[in-house]
Amino acid sequence: MRNMADELTIFTEIFPVQLEALPNLTLYQLKVSGSIVLDEIGRKACYRLQTKFGGHWKWDKDKEYVVTDSPQDKSSIRRALQEIWENSEGNGLRSLEDIEVFSNDTVSTQGIANFVARYLHDDFSQSIDNALAEHRREERTYSVNVICKLRGWVVDNCPAVSVSITSGLKYKGDLKTYLETCASDDQLKGLNVTDKTKRFQTSMPITEIVGKLGENNTRARLLAFKPSAQIKQLIERAPDDELVVKVDRKYDYIVSALGIQIHSADYPRFKIKESLQIPAAQRAKYIKLVASVIQTSGLVYRAYSEKTHEHLFLNKNDIGYDPKLETGNGKIVQSSSIFSSLRESSLYKPAPNKQIRIAILNTSPQTPLEPLRIRLRNELGEGLQYKLIRATEKIVHNASRGVLESALEEISETKPDIILGIIPKPAFDTDEWPPYDDFKHLTLKRNLQSQVIQPHNVDNRYIIGNVVLGILAKTGNIPYVLADPITYADLVVGLDVARQKKRNLPGTINSAGMARIYFANGELMRYNIRETMLEGEIIPQQILQDIFPREEFAEKKILIHRDGILPESERRALIKWRNQIGTKFYFVEVIKSGTPRLYASQNTEIVRAPKGSIFKLSETEALLVSSEFLASFKATPQPVRVRTHSPFSLEHALHSVLSLTLLHYGSLRPPRLPVTTHYADKISSIAVKGLKPEALDGARPFWL
Repeated sequence: MRNMADELTIFTEIFPVQLEALPNLTLYQLKVSGSIVLDEIGRKACYRLQTKFGGHWKWDKDKEYVVTDSPQDKSSIRRALQEIWENSEGNGLRSLEDIEVFSNDTVSTQGIANFVARYLHDDFSQSIDNALAEHRREERTYSVNVICKLRGWVVDNCPAVSVSITSGLKYKGDLKTYLETCASDDQLKGLNVTDKTKRFQTSMPITEIVGKLGENNTRARLLAFKPSAQIKQLIERAPDDELVVKVDRKYDYIVSALGIQIHSADYPRFKIKESLQIPAAQRAKYIKLVASVIQTSGLVYRAYSEKTHEHLFLNKNDIGYDPKLETGNGKIVQSSSIFSSLRESSLYKPAPNKQIRIAILNTSPQTPLEPLRIRLRNELGEGLQYKLIRATEKIVHNASRGVLESALEEISETKPDIILGIIPKPAFDTDEWPPYDDFKHLTLKRNLQSQVIQPHNVDNRYIIGNVVLGILAKTGNIPYVLADPITYADLVVGLDVARQKKRNLPGTINSAGMARIYFANGELMRYNIRETMLEGEIIPQQILQDIFPREEFAEKKILIHRDGILPESERRALIKWRNQIGTKFYFVEVIKSGTPRLYASQNTEIVRAPKGSIFKLSETEALLVSSEFLASFKATPQPVRVRTHSPFSLEHALHSVLSLTLLHYGSLRPPRLPVTTHYADKISSIAVKGLKPEALDGARPFWL
């Protein structure tokens, strides 16, 4: 619990549901034929039933029932079912055989929470938009909108709804207008778009260029899908040469029907320099506006706070977190002063030979590199007493694959310890590998360590500080470890599995499993990568046996940090292997997206919740503020969601996640995620693409 002398009071953007105000709810059970996924059918059926009957219809994913406050008699349901069959070509709903009232069960707590979130969205979205509209900002080619998202949660076994705020950039023209500014149709790939005819819709990426509307009977095919009246009119009026794109690998649209939602990754292509950071006080103000709207429904109380639900709030002291690190000569230092401490006490475990041979491959000839050389000499040479040897410097005037390969062949002959690649980031994503991917692939397959620096960062003191840490780690040094090793596990393993469907082999999935294994003090033991071809989603036992060999893991306590939700199939497979080798596996899920925020009030001011602030959703799940921002950084930190599995305690799970945020050698400032899962999805996904070391087991953190 928080010390009463502490000035801060933590509160959330999560609101308890007032159960007494709930309408009477009816459950319907769906009967389907075949092996189609019931969850997909349920969501589609709810949309159709709500469109026909009104009221509110929500699919309860937990119990696989339809929940509604607008029950219908059997004949009305039968007529609705007939209409669904007649108007459901190609979307799976024809496998829906019947819809029956189910009176033998009740709605799950999560189902109630989701239903209330849907109810509030349906009935109050327009009022919420109106309340937030005054904060909309107009720029020349785009607008900045304040967007509200409602989501159902279970808190302390009770339903609740979160009110989350984001800023979104909307391009003022449509996709057709933007296409006129593009050099090729392929530049549309990767853009996130929305259906202009629908008021509420999550943006989806363009995944394919289909072709012209007048070619290959495309117009007739799109009309045969029985689109909405508005889309139908757009298709009928569009010229034959209008482009058709595929969205989210599923839906074909003409470009004039789509708007553009600009994500941060799209800023370079739109020449946008925009900061969407929302300070805690401003964000809380937006949430208060939304709360004043939805509380008129009577369905939600005031948000959870320490004042009303003190037992649900913890802080870093409650879990024993202390941000201290050990550097050279056993010196104990604060994580906030790590770089200056390294200069004073040296590294925890320096490489035997304190010299580093550095090669530079510069693909940006106009970029002067003397500032980079000076900073490296200051930080690595004078500051950390490393002897720097210039292996070679190579300038190339284009970064094509062939040019890079030729240059790296020449550089590799100088036997560098690390190659610095001065490589600009591409303006937008394409199917082609950008120079960065080519550079990493070519160096990794030669077992050469490398570090990429964007040209505009060669004189950035903070970035070069990060580069220095990365160089140290990739050349066999251990800069620092935890001052207090964790006591509840012998090893901590970050585990992630990336899957990529094979285009030409239906049903098969290329999979790469990535494990990063750390000792209890946070020192990297090794990484390993395993690839296989999967049928479906089950991880073969062989992969797990390779990742966790008996001779190293038997009779040990192994804490597994899973990036994201741990699939049940993976957990069962790990338990099966655990039983064979006599070890103990503890499972902790580190979920980084979709989490509500925490805030702090200090006297009359709203400020950021400090690192280590915790809101318990249950005895096995909590929201954890794991970020610590500079005062100049205006954003409000987004917590990670930490979920543990019995018998491992939530307090230990939270402590492990928070402690291991301190050990990312690629950044002077600790990141939001523990080193076990930081960049896990990116590392595994590039491994699936083939961007991985030649040696699939190693102790050099190539991913930094």
